[in-house]
Amino acid sequence: MKVCITCQQSVEGKKAVPVKEDRVIRAIRAIKKALRIAQMNELYVCEADIKKHLDHRRAFEKMMLFASVLAGLIVVLLIGLLVLSGRFDLWAMFSSLVIAGFVLMLPLFRYAPALEASPLVTAALAAPPVRPPAGAIPPGTPPVGPEPPPVPPLERAGKKKAWKAGKKK
Repeated sequence: MKVCITCQQSVEGKKAVPVKEDRVIRAIRAIKKALRIAQMNELYVCEADIKKHLDHRRAFEKMMLFASVLAGLIVVLLIGLLVLSGRFDLWAMFSSLVIAGFVLMLPLFRYAPALEASPLVTAALAAPPVRPPAGAIPPGTPPVGPEPPPVPPLERAGKKKAWKAGKKK
């Protein structure tokens, strides 16, 4: 069965772009086969959800890049501290690699697979982003009512008198 991975609907008879079968999808399929819950659907993204999926993919790639840099910094920092301290501890080196591995696995929770090359994808990438006209109110903005009355200025006379009363002449 052909299924859109974004909206979970069947794409039979609709325009859709196939999803690339990569390591992550193959690993998920292998785990599901081992648990005997695999449905073996053909994964697609329907035409209506291409832009949304591409936005999710860009966010995933950005998060994966950040996690890679962070994991590299963690490994370099921990191993550098080991070298600078003059001790070489195999356990600390191993733990730095384990921590880096966990950091690299965190973005996989928001995984969005790549799409096969298709005219629908190139059209979605070439289309300029839809921006509201200048001065338009974005959806979800609460209505703006009348302005609240101005706050009266603080009475300073009472403060000055209190200050003068404490001052000795």
